[in-house]
Amino acid sequence: MTRISSIEQFQQGIDNILRQQARLNQTQLELSTGKKVNKPSDDPSAATQLLKLSTLKSNTNQYDRNIDAARNQLELQESVLSNVGNVLQRVRELVIQANNATQSNESRAAIADELYNRIDELLQYANTKDPDGEYIFSGFNARTPAYVKSGAGFTYQGDQGQRFLQISEDTQIAVRNNGEEIFSGALNGDGRFILETSATNQGNALVEMSSNSGAVSDSYQVTFSNPLVPGDPLTYEVRDSANAVVASGNYQAGSAFTFKGITLEISGTPEAGDSYTVSPSQKQDLFASIKSIADALASPNSQPAQYAKETNDLSQALGTIDQAIVHFQSERTTVGNRLQLLENRAEENSAVLLRLEKQISELQDLDFAQAVSQLNIQTVALQAAQQSYIKIQGLSLFNFLR
Repeated sequence: MTRISSIEQFQQGIDNILRQQARLNQTQLELSTGKKVNKPSDDPSAATQLLKLSTLKSNTNQYDRNIDAARNQLELQESVLSNVGNVLQRVRELVIQANNATQSNESRAAIADELYNRIDELLQYANTKDPDGEYIFSGFNARTPAYVKSGAGFTYQGDQGQRFLQISEDTQIAVRNNGEEIFSGALNGDGRFILETSATNQGNALVEMSSNSGAVSDSYQVTFSNPLVPGDPLTYEVRDSANAVVASGNYQAGSAFTFKGITLEISGTPEAGDSYTVSPSQKQDLFASIKSIADALASPNSQPAQYAKETNDLSQALGTIDQAIVHFQSERTTVGNRLQLLENRAEENSAVLLRLEKQISELQDLDFAQAVSQLNIQTVALQAAQQSYIKIQGLSLFNFLR
């Protein structure tokens, strides 16, 4: 038979009271915090899952902040590109206005003045700053203006860096493009070739050039020569970069001739020795393209050959401006696509956050009705333990020996 001493009885009673008190305290803590897991020891498995879910939630919230930052950057770029597009449309109107036989040297000079002003306006757009004072088109050299005037031209001072922001676990988005790609990325001419009229030409021929997608990319020299037999028509000859003849024939006013996928329509009267160069289009910065137009218009003309050259050059310049407009529309479309991606990603992140909140709630949130019921039960149990201890404490053999 096992004997239990009075001390053991007292100790067991105290232990029972302490256990009931600990349970009651735990329930009271859960009710005060609204959480059933307040420390890892409450539920190690749930605590581990909550830690992972909390990390995912924190990361997703950071992605949302990145999305807001990216949206601000891209909306600023979109606004700038829209303004540049408006300036280019105005430049196009001025080129068409200038390329009219009724214009005088004075009216052309006035158009040139506006074009110079438009260049300054474009330069301001290229050097746009964000609210943090960074130049948005300078790549990683964000504290340096993207473009500056340098002699007769303009110099890009940024680098080729492209900034990205993480907007989800597996998605990054570019929030800035370097200005050189934007403002110096458009091709001149018709996008495939550009025609240049020699400054030494004496005739008044006007040349319209067109090319197809299958045109052979090379440099070509078109030269007009006197006929071998007096009375015969003027002749033309086209040579490629290897000096090989690729086309030749007699010139007829108002006629056109084609070589290697390139067509030249010529009106007026070229002179023997007049020449034209057809070269592959090259990327040219927007400022230089417009400045060359303004410089040409600012120079007075008095000879038919000078007017013809200016008309030919303006026709090519119009193609260059059209290429620039298409280029900026493409850049703006790219920014628009990125903004749409941000909106889609923001919606997905919202769905992720809702799912995480639900999972965290299922693991952590307290069932108050159940907890209150449990608190009442534990309170009764504690009171019972305390009363039992009091009665046990009062039991003694001396009480029966009186």
